[in-house]
Amino acid sequence: MSGQDPFALAEWQRIRRYAVPDQMITECTEARERGDWRAACEAGGVDVLIDDPAPVAEQLAGFAPDLLRWHIPRVLGGHTTVAAGQRYVLVGHDVVIGPDSVVLIVESPVSALGSQRLTLRTVRWGDQPGGEVLPIAAHLWDARHAGELRTALSGSADRLPGFTPSGAALWSAPSGDLRGYAPSADLRGSASSHAAPGFADSGDDLPARAERVRRQTTIPAGFAEAGAEVLGDWPPHDRAWTVDAMRVVHDARALTARFGSGEWALQIDYRKFLHIAVDGDTVRVRWQTLTWSDQDSPVRRLNRIDGGLTRFAVDLDLIRNGRLTAGQLHPLVRAALFPGVPTAPASQVPATHAEPVRVRCSGAWHEIGVQRGLLTLPAHTEAERMREKAMRAFGGAVTGCFAVEQTWAGTAGRLPKRLRAHREDLWQRMLHGGTRTVLELLDAGMDPNLRDSRGRTLMHRLRSYDHRVLLPRLLAEGLDINARDLEGSTPLYLAVVYQVPADLIIALSDAGADPHAPNQDDMTVFDYFDDVLEYRDDLEPEFAAAVAHIRRRA
Repeated sequence: MSGQDPFALAEWQRIRRYAVPDQMITECTEARERGDWRAACEAGGVDVLIDDPAPVAEQLAGFAPDLLRWHIPRVLGGHTTVAAGQRYVLVGHDVVIGPDSVVLIVESPVSALGSQRLTLRTVRWGDQPGGEVLPIAAHLWDARHAGELRTALSGSADRLPGFTPSGAALWSAPSGDLRGYAPSADLRGSASSHAAPGFADSGDDLPARAERVRRQTTIPAGFAEAGAEVLGDWPPHDRAWTVDAMRVVHDARALTARFGSGEWALQIDYRKFLHIAVDGDTVRVRWQTLTWSDQDSPVRRLNRIDGGLTRFAVDLDLIRNGRLTAGQLHPLVRAALFPGVPTAPASQVPATHAEPVRVRCSGAWHEIGVQRGLLTLPAHTEAERMREKAMRAFGGAVTGCFAVEQTWAGTAGRLPKRLRAHREDLWQRMLHGGTRTVLELLDAGMDPNLRDSRGRTLMHRLRSYDHRVLLPRLLAEGLDINARDLEGSTPLYLAVVYQVPADLIIALSDAGADPHAPNQDDMTVFDYFDDVLEYRDDLEPEFAAAVAHIRRRA
């Protein structure tokens, strides 16, 4: 029934490399094991807004923010960041949730482009509107029950779907799409593994059924193979191809036991839903496509099952396709899925050095060094650098090593692949490591003027960090508060356009950001106020106050 295409697997490979740093896992584990859930939250990038933890003390005792980050849905589409604007309820193990239950709610960041910090709060479940909070089962956030992931992914005590009991892959599909794939010749009928015949559509254990589900060519066929009753008409083609029918059926039954409600909806896109009904052991699934006149359809108000939490297991696909090893999994995930495999050694946190890059320059091959975002041109003397700078000032063409240096500094141009990879590595580590990682890299000598692929500096990307700590450091390092990106936009202009937190906008203004600086479209901050915001009547009061602050200062 399909799976992950190569591009999606490449995305998830990047997510697994950066999104949950080894340092975060270590510190969260140490805090949790000594019973300090608040310290675990701080280490895991979770802001705690809980006044009275007593009603949820039992859940907090097992809360693993790093495990939650590992499993939480991602925005994808080229980003490694958490899916923005979502609210999740942490469903406790064997806990029945009623209207008066006090539950833990996790809120994801408001933007996929900003800070990756999560927010944890408590609410009364009966006060939550239906369909607006997504449940996350205990094995995805509670360290004490992480081992239950194996069953949720249709694994048995003997093996996982697509793997032999020894942990070897039963197939190698380059795209992750298993339609038409069969076990490799050396595994088919192998005496060393009784799992291969299970893949060949025999047996009724969980892994064998999951393998048959994965081989189906339509979504309804997959649900039928998973043991659900398929009702109504289904489209011949749909966008639900990553939905794991076995996982949906498992989760629907488990969540019904927790909430007492047997009606669930899994949203495919804005107008397409799977309507799931659980009645005892029977699970019925119906496809619903809403029209524009169905905005108040009851299916929109049903409790939701998140499609991002019921997709085919990305980690298993990554391992089968050689993009990840079992030892590189989160330790709790590895223990659940591959208990005989040791955890891989922790990687070095700061990316500080890359091998020299060869560039064609003046008819010869020159090496460019890069360390902590700083380029060096050992093949050129200071006199040559001054001569090139003078030529550039008079409009002369910049080529070779100097063209690479100029592009690295924020002008349009092409960089060698390895330099792009080094730059991306630094930015990903800073994005997911947070303010502390940025400060550690700066302390280690990272170039504070480092640019991203859009020519933006740390000043442009302050919304991803704690600006109260980082802004003074960047100013002390001499970073230009009015630096321009490739589109000519300043940090203040982007802060206003993206409506970042008001205190960051005010801090930039107070630090000397120029609201009159035009971008490449000759648009200034004040132009944006007058041409765009003037016609908006839905501005948050804090943001409106920040706009007024800029006007007063100007």
